[in-house]
Amino acid sequence: MVTKDMKMIVSTLKASVVALVMLSTAQNVNAKPVEMVQGKASQTAARAAPHEPVVVENKAHLEDAEFSLKIDNIVVPYNAFSLFVLPEEVTELEIIYPQPDKTYQLFENGVMVEKSESMTWHWQAKDVPGEQRLEIRSEDGQVNMSLNVFVMVPAEEVQGGRLKYYHIGPYPDESEIKNKDVYVEPEGFIEVTEENQELLLSPHFKLKEFTSKQRSGYPKFVYLRPSLLLKLEMLRREMNMNSINVSNMVIMSGYRTPQYNKAIGNVKFSRHVYGDAADIFVDNDGNYRMDDLNKDGAVSIKDADVMARMIAELNKRSEYKGLIGGLGVYGPKPHRGPFIHVDTRGIKARWRKP
Repeated sequence: MVTKDMKMIVSTLKASVVALVMLSTAQNVNAKPVEMVQGKASQTAARAAPHEPVVVENKAHLEDAEFSLKIDNIVVPYNAFSLFVLPEEVTELEIIYPQPDKTYQLFENGVMVEKSESMTWHWQAKDVPGEQRLEIRSEDGQVNMSLNVFVMVPAEEVQGGRLKYYHIGPYPDESEIKNKDVYVEPEGFIEVTEENQELLLSPHFKLKEFTSKQRSGYPKFVYLRPSLLLKLEMLRREMNMNSINVSNMVIMSGYRTPQYNKAIGNVKFSRHVYGDAADIFVDNDGNYRMDDLNKDGAVSIKDADVMARMIAELNKRSEYKGLIGGLGVYGPKPHRGPFIHVDTRGIKARWRKP
């Protein structure tokens, strides 16, 4: 029987690892800030696909699983997440901080997967790109966590800067990169189709929100790092816990292909092309503009500062260590409202553009 005290202990343990990311990237608090160069509104509009109407979902708080799941080098506490793997890649899945006296099983498309140890599986992806679904169920059959698995198209299949006619463009040459541990080219790309674009990557973000804004038909291709999803979910929760309602956080820009990144005049080594960056703002009323977060009756860079302060608070916590990265604060322009840039490059970088 699980007592109230036992539940409190488990809850405390889970909170301490809610986004523990055991990444080996070194930190450097004196890193030189990187400033993003914004293209003119007319140039961007000419190349970018128009944004879709915003659908506001009233889900202010995250839904946690009753345990945390260690996936290779990250720890996930949510009841919905995603895996990005190559064909036939083996991934270690380990349940940590389970409920006392409970057992769990992993299912792949409804079929039970054999355990390696009592709470560990070594799961192998299929040999062709596509989607798979994993579920972790308790002994009573309840689904406690679901994982949307995206088996990526290997980067070797990019020919002439294109993948199935989708223009990706060239990544910077290795000779131009000083910190090769931070600027790692994608090993593969997620194929985005009209059928899979609505799939959840985490409790509050879908695949389609991170695709490059360049105009194209389907399929599209995107590269993402799980650390970005963890950071966005942590920020969303931190704001709600500080009485700043966030029912709709907009990804204004997620992944960018090197081709599109160059077309809009951005810096060559933008974190957007490396899959761990997003430009974001809070838009609870669905008008595709930042909300008045500080309640001063106006929308300005001060509202972006509210979000930036939440990042600053998270930076003080040891469990946030592996999610440290860039933070840029941007004021409003005629064609858009204020927003912030976040990434998980592993070293601190700060900039501000009124």
